[in-house]
Amino acid sequence: MRMLWVSRRSVQGLERSNQRRFYRQSIELPIAIEVSGLPAPVYGTLINISETGCRLRSLILIERDRDVNFELRSRPGAAPMPLKGRIVTRATPPNAGGYEYGVNFSRMSNTERAALAREIHEMQRREALTRAESKEPARAAAPTPKSKQRRGSVRTMVAFPVRYRLPGKPSIVAEANDISTGGLRLMCQEPIALGTHVELRFALPNSVLAVFPPASQRTEITPFGPRQVRIPDNRRPFEEMTISGRVVSRFQPTRGREVFGVQFTDIDGYQREEIARFTHAVQLARLRSE
Repeated sequence: MRMLWVSRRSVQGLERSNQRRFYRQSIELPIAIEVSGLPAPVYGTLINISETGCRLRSLILIERDRDVNFELRSRPGAAPMPLKGRIVTRATPPNAGGYEYGVNFSRMSNTERAALAREIHEMQRREALTRAESKEPARAAAPTPKSKQRRGSVRTMVAFPVRYRLPGKPSIVAEANDISTGGLRLMCQEPIALGTHVELRFALPNSVLAVFPPASQRTEITPFGPRQVRIPDNRRPFEEMTISGRVVSRFQPTRGREVFGVQFTDIDGYQREEIARFTHAVQLARLRSE
């Protein structure tokens, strides 16, 4: 019997180790949990979630190895996502009432896990958008001259492909670099008049993201006791962006191509934060190489 108990502990430890490899999204969401063997739902709170498992908090004592089902309703308008798992750990937080449970989504298919991963990514995107938009009032309250704004935006010379479209014309493949949250440098084959509005479509290079540490959690000691701090997933791949801009300057042609400065005229908070993440990665890589 003792050998069986040790083996089970080892399996649970391996499951928890595997879960830590995946990004965990912090969340405080009330849920109704269906527990195998119990006649009525148990009410609790979803604390964090990844595509392989989650952590729950409840005032009700639940035995380990019980199967649990609940629905994820992470945002208004989204269809509820049914989640199925098994309780693998139980703990009693020192500074909170009730119990915390570690759940492994071992009862979900790969297709269901992939859908959950997409939903978690959407949570990240919306969280980043909220952070970026919260900074906008401060920017508006202290306007600066355009020239100073451009100098204040960190720029990078990494080249990447881009498609641009002029009014009434099809899109054309070109190249861009020197990007910042305020604009970019566009290199193409045709002349473009200053003041022309352009639509830009591009995905920033993912090759620079290896400079960031993997997403994880660390424990910090505070006056109120230990606290889990989440390190964000800065390695998540860049998505394609569509941003409107206006041609504001023309530079000396390079290698037979026209070169223009494009100022962004319609960029949202999430896109601005993603460009800042890209330029930060390039800066870190250059500092480490020096």
